[in-house]
Amino acid sequence: MVVEEPTVAKAMSQVVMAIELNVSAADCAKAMAKKGVSCAVITQSGSAIGIVTERDLVSKVLAESIEAKKVLVRDIMSTPLITIGPDAYLTGAAELMSRYRVRRLVVVDQVGTLMGIITTGDIARSLAERQGYREATLNAMARFSEGKMENGPYQ
Repeated sequence: MVVEEPTVAKAMSQVVMAIELNVSAADCAKAMAKKGVSCAVITQSGSAIGIVTERDLVSKVLAESIEAKKVLVRDIMSTPLITIGPDAYLTGAAELMSRYRVRRLVVVDQVGTLMGIITTGDIARSLAERQGYREATLNAMARFSEGKMENGPYQ
């Protein structure tokens, strides 16, 4: 029996926080915290041009003692934006993540329209599901425990 490899579209999150490039780092961080997300895709006139992650906020703002209200996300965003199409296979997404040493890929269609985001956690969840949640290592990466997905104790 041939098992078809899952695509990015099946594993990605379609809920993406998009923020315009002239928003302050403070407002971006507040919006990320309110939505419970670890990154925001930075847009200019509706097109995705970069990404700000929790790590960017910590290393480029907090660690440098910069006042978050006075810095714009365009000045701290990570670029170039690494993207992938929704029809790509998860192994292709994993290869891109490994090559560029990133944990997230922005998913765009053929004309560059933002469709979603796929993370290493999404890939782990897809693999864990395919394994019937029998592999402890995958379950840990997927944050799966006793029949449910968990956020963990660190909130």
